Formats: sequence, C-alpha cells, structure tokens
Amino acid sequence: MFKDTMTPGERMMSLLTTGSADRPGIGAFMMGFVPRQYKGLSLGECYKDKIKFAKAYLPMWELFGIDTGPLFGHACVGALEYGGDLVFPAPGSRAQSPIITRHPVETPEAVDRMGVPDPATAGEIDEFCQACKYVNDHYPEGYKSPSFSGGDPFTWAGNVVGMETLLVWMVRQPDLVHRVLRSTADFGIACVKHSIKVAGHMLIFDGGPSDSNDLISPQQFKEFALPPLVHMREGSLKAGCPGFLCHPCGDQEKNAEMWLVPPGTAGVNFDYRTPLSKVIRLFGPTTMITGQIEPAKYMLQSYEQIYKECWECLELAATHCPHGYVIGPGCELPVTTPPANLFAMAKATKDYAETKEWKDFQASKKR
Repeated sequence: MFKDTMTPGERMMSLLTTGSADRPGIGAFMMGFVPRQYKGLSLGECYKDKIKFAKAYLPMWELFGIDTGPLFGHACVGALEYGGDLVFPAPGSRAQSPIITRHPVETPEAVDRMGVPDPATAGEIDEFCQACKYVNDHYPEGYKSPSFSGGDPFTWAGNVVGMETLLVWMVRQPDLVHRVLRSTADFGIACVKHSIKVAGHMLIFDGGPSDSNDLISPQQFKEFALPPLVHMREGSLKAGCPGFLCHPCGDQEKNAEMWLVPPGTAGVNFDYRTPLSKVIRLFGPTTMITGQIEPAKYMLQSYEQIYKECWECLELAATHCPHGYVIGPGCELPVTTPPANLFAMAKATKDYAETKEWKDFQASKKR
C-alpha cells in the first residue's frame, strides 16, 4: 500500500519545479467543508473568525491527506473594505458563504469619492493576513503554506458597485467602470504589499466568478477585466509577490487564452467547463495544473464514481504536466460532500502512484 514520503510542502514544490514527486498532488478548497467535520466551528465562524478556522484546518488537512493549505478570503471581498455591509452565515441559515447586503458605491457621484482603502484598517484584509501569519508561525514544517485571496479587480468592482450596476455601466458609461477598476486594481496591489508585510512572501490566490462568460462576453473580458488584472499582477510581482494561484471561476473557456497574458501564474484551476485537455495544452508548459472535476459530483456521486472520475483525470494529466498536476474540484468543495468521497480522490491518487505509468515517469525524471 502506498505511503507518502513527502510533506505537502515538499510535494507541491517538487511538482511545481520538476513535474514529479512521490505522487501527484491532491487539492481542495475546503472553506465550508471543514466546519461540517470539526466540532466547535460553525460555517459562519469559518469566515468570521479566521484564526479559529486556521486552527481547525490543520487536523482536517492531515486527516484527508490533501496537499493544499488554508485559503483566507471569499468571493465577496471588496464590499466591506470600501464601506459596504456583509452578513455571515448564521446557524440554521442556508447560506454557504458571506452575502453582500449593501454595496458601497452605487452612483456615478460615489465613484469620485472611492479612493484606495488602506488594507491595514479596511474591512477584513488585515484579519486574512493575520491568519496567514498564524499558519506560518504555528503549523508544522511542511504545512506552512497559507494563501491570501487577492481576488481580481473585476470581481471586486462588482462587489463594490453591484454586479447589475456594473454591467449597465459597461454599456452606457464605460469610463466609470474603468475608473472603478483602477481603484480596485490598486487596492489589490496594496493588499498584496500588506500581506507580505504581515505574513511574509506567499503565493496569492486570485481570479473570480464575475469575469466569467456566465456574465460577460470574451470581448468585455478583454476590454474591462484583463487590463486591470495585468496591472495588479505586475504591481504585486514588483512588490515581491512570488506568484499567483489563479482560479478563473465559472465558464471561462472562451477566455482561456487571455488568462495566459497576466504574468506570474504559478498554478491554475479552471472551472470544469473548460476541458482539462485544453488547460494542459495552454498552461502545462509553464504552470502547475489543478482540478478540475465538477464540484457537485463530490456531493451527488458515489465513492466508486468519484474514484473512476479521478482516475481518468490522473491518466490524462499526471504525467503530461511539466510543472505538476494536482487533482481536485474545479471550484470549492461542496459543504455537504460525504467524507468518503474526498477519501476516494486521495485513494485514486495514491493507487495511481503505484502504477507502471507513474513509476516510469518518475524514473525518466531521474535520468
């Protein structure tokens, strides 16, 4: 039976730099899943009390044998930081993540007053950074790999203005949108600088759901979403960020080639609607590939079905990604995922590491 010979940190670094390790990687965004398995942590607390979530994450990480560390952030970041309001999931609520209850910038006049918030005092940014610092200070060696969610300027702009308003302005008042995006891109750079100051150099998680083709066309992505993302990446890299874990959320297949433009992508995790084979072809030569099984399947399918789907992804990707492959869902792991289905992914990966294909691949790397 296969036994790990590397820590998650050693494995991920080896995969990223050489494409090989003792086995392929295993990853999952487990924000909502962790409190369902950990007594004494509610779903709302996993977002509201970041240190408590950090303390709960480590035993879940070790229990399920995955390789990706805790991520601090959520899809609604930006609203609170610019002066809006959020609510967190309450006991008995059906909400599975924070919800924006008031957007802070809803009129053209308010755009003139936006400025760039100070991440040391605005909203939750410093709390995210302090949680990353806690991980680096208190987790064991090999597990010190937190990630701060730097979002992306377009998704943050939708959180600040309101997505419906942003979409209307894109057609009727595009200059207003560009002004909002300049602010959110500069705020993103400021957040990365603050994260480095507080917690040290680490990979930043970016990408978001609002710039997907579910909401905007590829041409709108090129005009509105891409330039501020490039600006944020360039400024962050100049400030000392070592790279980005990129998650083009939602249907991004028609945008896929444009995601090659922003510099600094260390790993990429597309939605399941972008074929894994296409992601490997485009990003494999330069980037670690993660995912990208449809998240709902972890909740709805059987252990055997998840095992089979994972095996098919491993056969397609594990030995064909020069910077490594990490099996996992194409977005957040559903809160109600049966634990056995997460184990099915780990079991498939460890079984695959015993195959002739993987062993021959490892041998070829040593020549």
